[in-house]
Amino acid sequence: MNDKIYLKDIAGYDEEKAEVKKIIEVLKNHEKYEKIGAYIPKGLILSGTPGVGKTMLAKAIASESNVPFYEFESNESETKAETIKSIKELFKKARENAPSIVFIDEFDELVMTMDFRSDYSRKTTKILLTEIDGISSSDGVLVIATTNERPMLPPSLIRSGRMDKRITVEMPTTYDREEIFKLYLNKNERLSHIDAHQLAVKTANFTGADIKTLVNETIIDCASQGIDTITIADFERNIPVVMFQDIRKRSKDGPDDMTCYHEIGHFITEYKTSGKIGSISIERYGQVQGHIYIDEEVVEFEPITRNNLKRKLVTMLGGLAGEEVMCNDVTSGSSDDVGKARKYIQMLMNVGAFVFDKLLPRARLGRLSSEEFPVSDKKLELIADYECGLLNEAFEKAKAIIEENKTVVQAIYKQLKEKEKLSKKEVEEILKNLKESGDLQ
Repeated sequence: MNDKIYLKDIAGYDEEKAEVKKIIEVLKNHEKYEKIGAYIPKGLILSGTPGVGKTMLAKAIASESNVPFYEFESNESETKAETIKSIKELFKKARENAPSIVFIDEFDELVMTMDFRSDYSRKTTKILLTEIDGISSSDGVLVIATTNERPMLPPSLIRSGRMDKRITVEMPTTYDREEIFKLYLNKNERLSHIDAHQLAVKTANFTGADIKTLVNETIIDCASQGIDTITIADFERNIPVVMFQDIRKRSKDGPDDMTCYHEIGHFITEYKTSGKIGSISIERYGQVQGHIYIDEEVVEFEPITRNNLKRKLVTMLGGLAGEEVMCNDVTSGSSDDVGKARKYIQMLMNVGAFVFDKLLPRARLGRLSSEEFPVSDKKLELIADYECGLLNEAFEKAKAIIEENKTVVQAIYKQLKEKEKLSKKEVEEILKNLKESGDLQ
């Protein structure tokens, strides 16, 4: 491993690093722990969204422990036989140079659970099981794997005695993002005056990788424009570039009415169902025609309930409802919102969030078509009807909200059409004036 990373290089994530330190301690002193009856766990799974720092944590474990790090690098051109040979050789080297770490990135891609009946995935998983089972408690070999989709991993791999140690690396909280910003800002004298907390609040749902990219994009953008003193406003200008991974495309004809009402529809349904206020933009970045952005001081865990699901669906379909109510027409762009809403429902069903005896078997929907969990056509039809019912209910609720708040919609539309982007402060001012005039309850 050429690029050594240490825990000090990882900002935030205090709980995750505290857990990792225990593993490092055992790796560094495995003989001491063996004497008192403890041993290095066979496997550790680091799961979480891409970009949150799973690979960095794995490399930090190796660097801090000062043990050999053997990384399995899957090659798409490899045949099944070559992949199996590579896995065997990797584990052999690890045993010969123990204590050591075997690292498998994107574990779910390797074992391909969704296509688990294929000959390739069965044999790949079987050889991994054989090699992991072949590690004895005294070998001192730790297998670390990262995955974006832990539920997609075969149960046989993650049962006790195999890959049974788990750390979920969640999206960074406001505190984590602030610490990550401090790490990158303090590396550059030109950025040391920037308020990291302000940036953390403005970048909800950014990963550590996104933050690193934002800092770099802002420096490049300012340099290209000859800006010597970088400000928060310069970072704000580049947030959408990182969010949508594309450049801003200006329209010669000005903003489209349908786009305006679409984004206002998302905003007003969010505001009326949750009370949250954010910025509204109809600036185009690549194929993204507009967006609303809610920044929050604190990101708290919100348990998923049936009511939360219904509220979320209303805001997802708020753009479609805005077009329908205000323009009596809809655009093809709304199909993306409907698709996201459907995926959201299915995701919650997949993890068992909504298991009803009349509708769902006690198994993930991803396996409905397998021989292990046969499901009748009648039950599949009931599931589809349930999904459609939720979508229609949410759409009707979204339309009702917009009908009841047309005055608010038109007030926002007037300024959004002119400016193309309204900050949170500007939106709050519009709402304040409407409340004072009695047009908003």
